[in-house]
Amino acid sequence: MIEPLRRIRDNWNVLARIRAERPRPYAPPQPQRIGLLLVAGLALILFVGILYDARLIAVARELPTPIRAFFGWLTRFGQSDWLLIPSGALTVIVALGDWRTVSRSSAAAWREIGTFAFVFFLTIAATGIAADIIKPIVGRFRPDFVTAHVFAPLAFGGYGNYSFPSGHATTMATVAIIAAFVPGRWTLPVVVAAALVAISRVVIAVHFPSDVVAGTLLGLAVGTLMLRRSANLRMAFVVRPNGGLDRRFGAVSHLRRRRRLAALLPALWIALSPPPPSVPPQDRR
Repeated sequence: MIEPLRRIRDNWNVLARIRAERPRPYAPPQPQRIGLLLVAGLALILFVGILYDARLIAVARELPTPIRAFFGWLTRFGQSDWLLIPSGALTVIVALGDWRTVSRSSAAAWREIGTFAFVFFLTIAATGIAADIIKPIVGRFRPDFVTAHVFAPLAFGGYGNYSFPSGHATTMATVAIIAAFVPGRWTLPVVVAAALVAISRVVIAVHFPSDVVAGTLLGLAVGTLMLRRSANLRMAFVVRPNGGLDRRFGAVSHLRRRRRLAALLPALWIALSPPPPSVPPQDRR
């Protein structure tokens, strides 16, 4: 078997064994609760759309140029490519490592990091796909072209009428919900930054406020479902006895407490190194 494929197979088998340990399935949300949340979300979107869409876009167009320029720069960080490419690359890098050649603690830590990157990639991708499916179905025109509330459902007109929901807001809400389930010193700054990026879509007048609200709700909903599914599979998260979620970074936390996180980079280099060439039997004498 080709060496990279063998490494991927071995790492997947290790992950499968970890997933099989003491599974704790979570109870899916009841249909009544889902229906109630859906109605509440739609009501909030309509409320914001009717009262604030045209008003706030008019205000945004009158903002000083420096403010619009700053938010125009900030909004670029809401593109999912900034998140999908690094997380996908990290997933592949960890999958290609031969973790039998390093210490158990380093191997376990890198598997946790790689699994989290994989879950992060899938969650961002899933919420983005959900937004891309809804956009042409709703077919709402952007503020660049209309004042408010103009739709062309199923027109598939591209950028001009793909306003609802905001893809940037969907991505940022997903980042925020992941940060909330991985509490730490960076949680609050990440959530604040994600909120600013989502708001920037209104400030630079490329989305109506209700588009941003819809994208935020979509990102929170799909992101939570993806993370709960990951926890049910014991991938990066686990289900608590009370039904909540907890991050699964035991090996990483152990190395951090012992101040040995710096050893992870040399371990990665060793794991990615090609195996030594095998010596033919006649050359071993």
